[in-house]
Amino acid sequence: MQLFTRDGAEFNGTPSTDDAGRPVRFVSIACDRCHVINGERLWIMGTENGQPYSRTGFDCWTCGNTGVRAERKERLYTAEQLARLNKAAATRAANKAEQERIAREQFLAAQDAARVAFLAEHADFIAKVAALRGEDEDAFFNRVHLQLVSDLRAPTAALVQIVEAETAKRSANASSRWIGNIGDKVALTLTVERIIVLRSHLYGDNYINICRTQDGHVVTYKGRVDLGSVGAACTVKATVAEHEWYDGVQQTVIQRPKVQ
Repeated sequence: MQLFTRDGAEFNGTPSTDDAGRPVRFVSIACDRCHVINGERLWIMGTENGQPYSRTGFDCWTCGNTGVRAERKERLYTAEQLARLNKAAATRAANKAEQERIAREQFLAAQDAARVAFLAEHADFIAKVAALRGEDEDAFFNRVHLQLVSDLRAPTAALVQIVEAETAKRSANASSRWIGNIGDKVALTLTVERIIVLRSHLYGDNYINICRTQDGHVVTYKGRVDLGSVGAACTVKATVAEHEWYDGVQQTVIQRPKVQ
């Protein structure tokens, strides 16, 4: 009767039997400390270029220089037994694959549901961020939008505040219009929004004041007249020097302001 190993290889030797009377074979397990190279026994302390090295002249205490650490008993099977085992293994593998498929589908469905819920919960905020995006792929609001719709990263209170402030600013900038005509004398009530300091050790510092009128129009002034700190309001009389566009915003440039 032909016998086979578990991997299907034919066994051509004389089988032994285990305690239950089943056919088995014994397979030698090579010593993992020493080897035979070119007919010489080595006691392995390491490998070099894929070969063991360090022959000490002492016996290997693992295998006693036999080269065999132990023996492993392996079952042998008839063709019918092997077929049944393989069929059972194939069934287990198919069941496992099906369970993994179902688990994967459930995981993806849960992910999709979480994504839909997240986007619905933050729809208004995502729309506001989308309106602030620009062409520059490295722009701040581009990255924020990516985090929201791809990473599903919930907005922090600080981020909400930034987006709301930027949305309000852009809305106000969109309604900004030029004031008067160039050369006109105007009286304006301004709120300082930003001050840019132009340092110069040779001529002294200059300041660019970016302000807004009560009607929301942007007014800029470059010079040394103190219009107040950021957030402060002041009334000035000045001359309209220029009408200019800056980042798509109409800005009125004034000169020689006199704070009232």
